[in-house]
Amino acid sequence: MAAPLTQTLVVQEHDEADDSGLSIPVRLVKPDGTPFAEGVATIAWSAITGKPSTYPAAAPAWSAITGKPSTFAPPAPTASARGGVLQQAAEAQLAADADSAAIIAKVNATLTKLKAAGILA
Repeated sequence: MAAPLTQTLVVQEHDEADDSGLSIPVRLVKPDGTPFAEGVATIAWSAITGKPSTYPAAAPAWSAITGKPSTFAPPAPTASARGGVLQQAAEAQLAADADSAAIIAKVNATLTKLKAAGILA
């Protein structure tokens, strides 16, 4: 018969606590006080009592869950309503021969749009 309070014990290979002081050496004994000898025991499945005849799934199948949407797609974004993202106005590409002033203006315009979208502070 199991004790009313069961404690898990870790068998160590030495008789000293570790540096943290948390692992305390234990000595395993049988109910009559004789030392418990290590070994391997094989238990037949039929010897286990109280086991259920069937085992339920750990979670219900997705098909068995009620109230879930059959599909989900976020609404299409507009400039004023969020969908998956808040749509921003298109930013024209730079010409291949753009000078530094045009590049600076383009970077600044892009940063302004990112700030307006709340992506940058």
